[in-house]
Amino acid sequence: MPSLARREGETLLKFFASRGTGDAGISIVADRREGASQTAKALVALGARVEYRTLKVGDYIVSEGVAIERKTQADFAASIVDRRLFSQAQALKECYPRPIILLEKNGNAETGVSKEAIRGAVASMVLDFGIPVITADGPEDAAGFIVVIARREQKHTGVAPGVKDRRRPKTPDEEKEYVVASLPMIEVSTARRLLAKFGTVQAVFSASEEDLQRVEKIGPKKAKRIREVSSTLYGRSMGDPRRDQDNSPESGSG
Repeated sequence: MPSLARREGETLLKFFASRGTGDAGISIVADRREGASQTAKALVALGARVEYRTLKVGDYIVSEGVAIERKTQADFAASIVDRRLFSQAQALKECYPRPIILLEKNGNAETGVSKEAIRGAVASMVLDFGIPVITADGPEDAAGFIVVIARREQKHTGVAPGVKDRRRPKTPDEEKEYVVASLPMIEVSTARRLLAKFGTVQAVFSASEEDLQRVEKIGPKKAKRIREVSSTLYGRSMGDPRRDQDNSPESGSG
């Protein structure tokens, strides 16, 4: 008889699959090493578009701000012993504002690490690094969590995930790359091409949509987003709560 966790995972998988093309618009960037995992296969079964790349930070990127580090019980335990967990957590925080650790359980598998040590590591992730730890009951459940998070993120932003795997810049050129790569849908490699084309950060931000599209991998959608971000007045976007605050009676008093 299949375990309760497995049955729940299969039920979740069927639930999302029954939604037809409901999740077909979700895009997820996954590390190439995840390609053979059951979690990645479950993502495809759920209807998500998965693009594999070599990621320096995280295993799954679901938006510009959210990266997910997936760990099996054994990997989580091993990363506690060799301290890799803490360096990975630091890298996640440096590259993404809202990273997540997804701990994928595998029944009652022995890890060789005490439960107290595992609890302590989880507490450290939450309290010291500010990284939430989500526990999933197997690959299907883990894939379900990833899809739900991706759907929420991409529904609100309307932007496909962007890889931000660079740590804090150390040279003036890296600082320029970092600034340009902070634009929506722009990765570091594309930021370098933009800077090579226009020369300065200011020139990139001032370029027309037509000129931006002359750069490799910059299409109409990306060019439009760059112009919107660089030219729209702060606090004046439609739906921005600051619009109401600035126009309220209290805003002119004091």
